[in-house]
Order: sequence, then C-alpha cells, then structure tokens
Amino acid sequence: MIRYRICELKRLAPSAWLAELATLRDLLPAASPDLSSSAVARWPAHALAVCPRCGAFVRSGPAPHPSPCALCVAVPPPFDAARSLFAYAGDVRAAIVAAKYAGRPYPADAVALRLRETLAGRWKDLIPDGAPTTVVPVPAHPRKYFRRGFNLPALIASRLSRHTGLPFDPLALSRTREQGPQARLPGILRHENVERAFRVPRGRKVPPAILLIDDVYTSGATAEACALALKSAGADFIVVVTVARAVL
Repeated sequence: MIRYRICELKRLAPSAWLAELATLRDLLPAASPDLSSSAVARWPAHALAVCPRCGAFVRSGPAPHPSPCALCVAVPPPFDAARSLFAYAGDVRAAIVAAKYAGRPYPADAVALRLRETLAGRWKDLIPDGAPTTVVPVPAHPRKYFRRGFNLPALIASRLSRHTGLPFDPLALSRTREQGPQARLPGILRHENVERAFRVPRGRKVPPAILLIDDVYTSGATAEACALALKSAGADFIVVVTVARAVL
C-alpha cells in the first residue's frame, strides 16, 4: 500500500504532495515498541471524563462526564455507547501501525486482558445486567484480510471473548466493499467512505446485545456504519469498544 501511495504522490501539486506526504508518514511504523505483557500492562489508560454516549475524551475533569457532548445531543449516534481504553499515541499507536502496515505481531492477548479488566471495573455499567452480550469485531474486506493475513479487531475480539466468557460471532457482519483507507481521509469524507460498506449476511440471526470491537475510533464513521447495519437487522443494544481513540 505504501508503494502505491508513493506513486500517487508523483501526480499531485506541491501543496497536495506535502499533505499526502504527512499522511503517508503517519502510516509508517515507528521504532518497534516493547510489546511484552508487562509493557502493555503499563500503557496509560484514559482516566479523565468522557462523553457518556460517544466516549469522546474530555481534556479535563473527573470521569464520568455528566452529560452527552454537543454533537451527540444534536445528532445521536446509532450505537448506545462507545468507549476507548487508550489515546491513539505513543506505544499504543506504534503497536497498531506496526501490526497493520508492517506485519509485526500485535499483543492481542495482553490488550484483551486490559479491556476485560476495564469492562469489569469502571465500564461495568455499560452493559445492562443479564443482557446476553455477544462480541462482534468490525470486519475487514476479504481482499484486505488476505493481504494482511489477519483482521486486527477480530484478533482482539476473539481474545476478549475467551477471557470474558462472552460469545464471539466474527460473522455477524460482513464488509460489502473495500473502500480507501480511512486514515488518508479528512473527517468530513469518512462517513461517505464507509456508507453502506457493512451488512448482516442474509438469513443470519443478529444477537440482541452486541459488544462491537475495533482497534481505533477516529471520527466514529466506521462504528456508526456497523451499528446501523446491525440495528437494521434487529440488534437492540450496541456498545462500541475500541483499543484507542484519536484525540482530534
């Protein structure tokens, strides 16, 4: 993918070339971080206030934030809540970029343990008591899956299912088309990029309560597109959980 992006740069005007170069730089893996279980256990979780609906990080103040953010009040998202464990920075970002773009191993088991601890702790009220919750990963398009050899959200979701005992359904959603990488798009175009990109396979029974797992939450476009597909097929309650959140 990076080689293709470099070829694209040759056709751009100087100002656009510089902007594209900055995006390309963000896709390059940094020096490999320490990905041992003990190192992942020290990654700093975001502990300040968040929007109770979309999970947007609030720069100051204790958690939880008492009311939804202005955007959620104006346009409520189709999911019921979203939370992200880390800021998309430092070793957290380096681990995701290295896995997705350089084929390096990702500490999925150690990250899933951190998610399980948080779901049992300060996120324990996200899911209603007694709800038969199923863990569902955001799917990758088959072509992207075979290029990389894995789908990072599915790796994390399978480990989380194993550690929590919750059912795991990697086939509840499918990706109907392969869009360009979200990382290269401004926020305003991200929703268009994933519009109608996900669907529930015909005849498949959708779990009533879903824990939707992804690696990074940026604009929320992917989470919203997945939630719309799942709720249109009969899901009642969806909580989006991502490893990291981009701080915009």
